[in-house]
Amino acid sequence: MHIVRLKISGFRGVRSADIVLGRHAVLVGPNNSGKTTIIEALALLFGRDRLVRRLTEHDFHGSSPSETARILCIATVTGFAPNDPHHHASWFSPERGVEKWFDPNAKTLRAAPDVQHTELAVQICFAARFDLDELEAETLRFFVDDEATLGDPFAEDTHLRTIHTKVLQELGFFLVPASRTWDRWISFSSELFRRVVATRGDMPAQAVRAERARLWTPPEGTRLEDQPGLSEIVGAANDELRALMASTPKLQLRLTSTDSDSVLESVVPHFVQGTGPTLPSQRQGTGLVSLQSLLLLMQFGKARAETGQSFVLAVEEPELHIQPSQQKRLVNRLNALCNQTIVTTHSPIVAAMFPAPDTLFIETREGVLNAKPLMDPVPAQPTNHQQHLLFAWRQKLVGALMHECALIPEGVSDVAWLEALQTALELHQSWDAAGDGAPLLSTFVGVVPTIDAKIADTFALVSAVHSRPCILVDGDNDGRSYFDAVKASNPPPRCVVFWPQGWAMEHVVSWIAGADGGAMLAVLGTVLGTSFADTQALAAYLLTRKSYAPTHESAAVVLMANTACRARASQLLDALCAVLRDPTNVNTPLFTRIAADSTADMHVFRFAPR
Repeated sequence: MHIVRLKISGFRGVRSADIVLGRHAVLVGPNNSGKTTIIEALALLFGRDRLVRRLTEHDFHGSSPSETARILCIATVTGFAPNDPHHHASWFSPERGVEKWFDPNAKTLRAAPDVQHTELAVQICFAARFDLDELEAETLRFFVDDEATLGDPFAEDTHLRTIHTKVLQELGFFLVPASRTWDRWISFSSELFRRVVATRGDMPAQAVRAERARLWTPPEGTRLEDQPGLSEIVGAANDELRALMASTPKLQLRLTSTDSDSVLESVVPHFVQGTGPTLPSQRQGTGLVSLQSLLLLMQFGKARAETGQSFVLAVEEPELHIQPSQQKRLVNRLNALCNQTIVTTHSPIVAAMFPAPDTLFIETREGVLNAKPLMDPVPAQPTNHQQHLLFAWRQKLVGALMHECALIPEGVSDVAWLEALQTALELHQSWDAAGDGAPLLSTFVGVVPTIDAKIADTFALVSAVHSRPCILVDGDNDGRSYFDAVKASNPPPRCVVFWPQGWAMEHVVSWIAGADGGAMLAVLGTVLGTSFADTQALAAYLLTRKSYAPTHESAAVVLMANTACRARASQLLDALCAVLRDPTNVNTPLFTRIAADSTADMHVFRFAPR
């Protein structure tokens, strides 16, 4: 069993959302985009309420719920085996769910099966309202007959088919939240651990009773109250007790309360390296502590798999505290063993492990949450450009799309220069955040890798998932033709930037060097092994080294070591950032608006070096 669709209404910052989920989905997007809202909506739906903070007014959209405000989360579940409602009485009956049929291609539901709608499905809903008198949230969980006629679940005349927790357990939804720094997951203080123990075998009663007896009556010579120092204190206390009470209990010291629960609660996970001493988990690194929850859940999943039950796992930020090689191994193991995985991440490394159709970019604007796949479907015969973007450069592409703006430059050389300049500039930041060396571009603008000037193709892919794609082109006839090909898009790019007439990115780098031309030409000549008479000669040389990464890095490092060049580069990159982020209200002398090309939806600028 697995979840194929989730609809959210009125929950936190999400006024409405409709999310299609594959068997293994990764949710990416900036902070506050709605990723956690999706995960916690699933937790509320499938009975993991304790892993979600108690609902308050702030969990209702707008944070000030009226009497009629409602939270509604509706999930569509499919993957029943066998694909026949008569074999699933706990889900389908007159007092349970209504059978529906799902089309895995169009992602639609029908009341009866047909050629396209072949998979048995059921819908369940979590609803909440805020009681203005009791000042607390009231919740319901029930089967959905028909979304179109759902109405108000809290109306007095509404008949609902409620869902029992035992039924939800058949799906096997589990959540590993991002805040997992606790160190006692693998101990009897964890309810999940107790459930895993109960599932995998019996409680180790005999061992617990033996340990309880040992703690209750420790051997002679090992009792704490008989040890020097303690014996005097305990003896004096017993003397005082005898003087005050006719029937005097005798004070002793034990490591626990010596009942079975106390013995179990005192169990703490330890780890040992080689033949060294065991160390408790709270003395281990955060990576090991973070992994405990997953290690435990995988045991639970294994037990469910052995009995033919499904196991759906949602994991927030699996990259926490573990190195990239372990991230890959962990995510691949989860995807291989779970019926369904739903992962949230801020790591391009983790996101790149999922195919393009399962990589969902999450964005919430004015309360509407969108979850758009990177590309669905991927062409059976992708072009060379698509192969680079979706396979070879998927990590770079995902990383760029996680930014507020996605900048599509003309080619690989432009990407390399922008990245090299930003990196070298960031290494010269000062304590004064407003001073030189405090770049903004890398914070707000992601640079999308592009090859062979495939700006139009790249723009089509990026604009399908990102709301702020922008383009950067050379100031020549080719740059104008690329712009002409993109401007007819619907919607067009929000912002377009041209370099000056006849300029490419290499001319911009030479302009930066011109901030201290005499000194920089000499230093660059030494570093690059070529003498330069002027900045034009430098630009001409750089144009012959477009694809040579050492030239980009070496030149950027040298340029950013010079105060005047650093100031000029910082001014350029910050101005470019301002233009891309807010082209309707930009005020910088370095970029001039091209009124003839600008429209209400597209703003076109040309760099005007000074």
